[in-house]
Formats: sequence, structure tokens, C-alpha cells
Amino acid sequence: MVLPCTFLAAAALAYPVKAEEYVKTYTVTAQPTVRIRVDDSKVHVITSDSNQVEFRVTSEGFSAVKIGGKLHIDSQQSGNQVELTVRVAPAFVIVSTKRLSTEVRMPKNADLQLETSDGHVDLSDVNGNIVVHTSDGAINASQLTGTIEIRSNDGDIDADALTGTFKLHSGDGKIRATHLDGRCDASTRDGSIHVAGRFDSLDVKSSDGAVTARAETGSKISSGWNIKTTDGRIDLDIPKVLQANLDASTRDGSISLGLPVSVEGEIGKKAVHGTINGGGSTLYIHTGDGSIRLNGI
Repeated sequence: MVLPCTFLAAAALAYPVKAEEYVKTYTVTAQPTVRIRVDDSKVHVITSDSNQVEFRVTSEGFSAVKIGGKLHIDSQQSGNQVELTVRVAPAFVIVSTKRLSTEVRMPKNADLQLETSDGHVDLSDVNGNIVVHTSDGAINASQLTGTIEIRSNDGDIDADALTGTFKLHSGDGKIRATHLDGRCDASTRDGSIHVAGRFDSLDVKSSDGAVTARAETGSKISSGWNIKTTDGRIDLDIPKVLQANLDASTRDGSISLGLPVSVEGEIGKKAVHGTINGGGSTLYIHTGDGSIRLNGI
């Protein structure tokens, strides 16, 4: 394996480790910013009440490579900002199986920016401004609080117990998010979406997949909700006391209402326009090819 001198030096300063393992620890104060940029690596984020950030990168199977290829690992600290970079040089031609694994231990109260080009991401119990992006891999996220953005270009997103403002997007995968509390924006180009929780705002879009949403007691439509899919059915449960102007339509399917809706004019099979509990902001529900079921809970 060809490694930069900084790789070996940093590992040696931490404590004796194997040649294929990089370990570095930094002490931080208040609410730090942790930035992680890695190539082809799964990433696991573990938090605690500690005031330290520890990076641990484990590499396996990089022995059978083209001469001249490099695995470059670097980390640094600037004030209360800590950064890890893991790069696999383009010269790498893998003959045997390669595997990179990145573990990050950090304070739970921190801002996090995490990006991997190819790998699964697993994180939980973080409070702050959080941005997570993988080009190819699934993301599991739980117990996050703050301003949250989670994106996978090609992979599923599984989220639980998010609080605050959260955006979830998958280019090619399904989204499942439960026990949510706050402002929700979820979208996928190819996959189903399931969201459940208490919502201050709700914007759900799928280009090709079914949508199910459950708005728990305490949810409110302050600026309009949008739930739509180009190809798939929509199932939406809302509190019976919710006030809204309903705008529901489908090009190829039926509409089923499980709560009282005051409608002016005729009730169409493909579209329903009316008010719920006297009206309010707009509840927009549309599917191009599928049925709609709206139910009160």
C-alpha cells in the first residue's frame, strides 16, 4: 500500500494501530462544525456528550492495485471546525476486493456536513445544521434535530425521529420517515414515499411511486400542503379537526373521502374542490395515474 507520510504520522501520534487504519482525535468546544468528504466509503457517525471528534478510517483490499495509485487521508482542525478528507486516486485499478470504512465519533450538539461518493451512511442523535449526501448508497438517520438535509442520488432513505426543518431527497430510491415533527419536504424521482408525524408544513413528491402520509394531531396547514405523484396512489390521513381548502384530482383513478368535505357544485369522480372544517390554507393532492384516499383520524 502506498500511503502519504501524513497518514502514518497522524496514526502513530494517536496510538499504535495497524498500517491500514488511520485514527486522529481533536478536542473542540461549544458547538463545533464537522466536515467529512470521502470516496467509496461507508460512514458511521456516533455521538456523545464528549468534547472530542475522532476519525477512524479502515482500509482493506488495496494491495492489488495499479502502481502509482494512492489512498490519501487527511484531517485538520481550524478553530472549532474539524475536517476529514478521504480520496481514492483515479489511478487505482482494483484487482481484489477493496473496502473503506469511516467511523466518526463526535459531540451530539454539532453542525455536520457529510459527503460520500459511494457508500452507505448511518447517523443518529445529532443536534444542529445537518447536511448528508451520498452519490450511491442508502442513508439511515434517526434522532436528528435542527435544519436537516438528506440526499441520495441512488439509494433508499430511512429516517426516524427528525425534529425541525428537514428535506429528504432520493434520485432513485424509496423514502420512509416516521415520528417526524416540523416542516417536511420529501421527494424522489423513482420510488415510493411514506412519511408520518406532526407537520407544520408538508411537501411530498414522487415522479414514479405511491405516496402515503399520516399527519398526527397538532399538525397545521399554515402555508399550504402539497402531496403529488406522477404514477401511483396517494393515501393521506389527517386530523379530523384540520382546517383546509381541499384541491384533489387524478387523471386516471378514483377519489375516496373518509371525512366531511363541503363542496360547491357537483362532486366529480376525478376531482374534488371544497372545504374541510370551514376552510383554510390549500391542501393540494394530485396523482397522474392512481387513486386518492383521504381519511380523518
